[in-house]
Amino acid sequence: MLYAEFTEALFALAGKCRLPAKLPLEVVLIINPRAGGFSHATRYRQAIIACRAALLAADAQPGRADQPTCRQLVTEGARHASRLAIELLEEAATHPRRQYLIILACGDGTSLEFIDQLSRVAATFRERFCVLRLPMGTGNDNSDGKTLGESLARLNGSDHIATQAAIRVHPAPGGPAAKRAPDGFWSSFNIASIGLDAYVTNKTNQLKAGLPGNSYKLWVDLAALFYDKAFPPADMTIIADSYETDQAASPGGRHDAKRPAGESRRIEGRFLLCAMGVSGHRTYGARKPILPDDRNVCAIRQMPLWRKLQIKEPLTRGQHHRFPEALLFDADRLEFRYGSRILVQMDGEAELLESADFPLVMERTGPLIRHLAASQVDTPAGK
Repeated sequence: MLYAEFTEALFALAGKCRLPAKLPLEVVLIINPRAGGFSHATRYRQAIIACRAALLAADAQPGRADQPTCRQLVTEGARHASRLAIELLEEAATHPRRQYLIILACGDGTSLEFIDQLSRVAATFRERFCVLRLPMGTGNDNSDGKTLGESLARLNGSDHIATQAAIRVHPAPGGPAAKRAPDGFWSSFNIASIGLDAYVTNKTNQLKAGLPGNSYKLWVDLAALFYDKAFPPADMTIIADSYETDQAASPGGRHDAKRPAGESRRIEGRFLLCAMGVSGHRTYGARKPILPDDRNVCAIRQMPLWRKLQIKEPLTRGQHHRFPEALLFDADRLEFRYGSRILVQMDGEAELLESADFPLVMERTGPLIRHLAASQVDTPAGK
């Protein structure tokens, strides 16, 4: 068994988990050995220290009356987590009297692969799965807990089950992107965005695999300065809508009974980026607060290079209110109209869009994914 001490600690903590005992519990620990928390020796030692501390804290907590069955699965490459999700869903179909706790010890990319697959099945299957995302990758913007200690505390009796939404990104039917997107859409469980940050995401993915340590970050910063050369800005229209919907009653997780909460908001101009989160207070790029308050959309207007350099650091600290170029608002649905090439990203996975892929729609779903949350407050994001 790989990473034996880590795995045994997780299994012991899972024995304290408060998932309802109405069905036998199957605990599945999915490890990506290429994630930084495993591949970097120092970080793995820190993870073991956090596991030992969590075990000590859990000693006083009562165990489950029905001890779970536990197993470890290890990913072997790209998209393997998606295949593991399919296999577990097929297993669940043949074992209707079983519930699953999936512990994802990986980065945001592997987590996205698994949860995206889970989000696409019927609610009768989804409701027998609960996930816990550990911060074992590089950015860890979509983990359940900022630190491993916070995440593990959700297993030792301090947990609460919440259900989070997703952002579904629909390129125009018939365009090249719609043919690549599974079922015609991509999913995000943290932030989906279009423009500069998707370009940075794409460059990060290209460079970090081939450069040592964190040296890729310098090259990514330099590449970002030339974004306008790679993707010359053009006029864009953004149409924003909010809904008054009983999300829990919406089958399939979508806002099927759409009731506009007010007039559509129409924004026109040239934009550096536009990001939509499943909620406000969302980070990406290793905890940079792109959505610093309760509002779940941020659009930043295009500006000269000198101005980008001037406001870059304040924006990475969440000081959007200081700058008129930054627009923050709430929306359940965004429609983008654009006539040129641009990149879009979903939780760190970038895709190229052509003019034929517009209009592009980003839409927040109803609750989809059950996960171990930190408190008794269940928000649309469930974080």
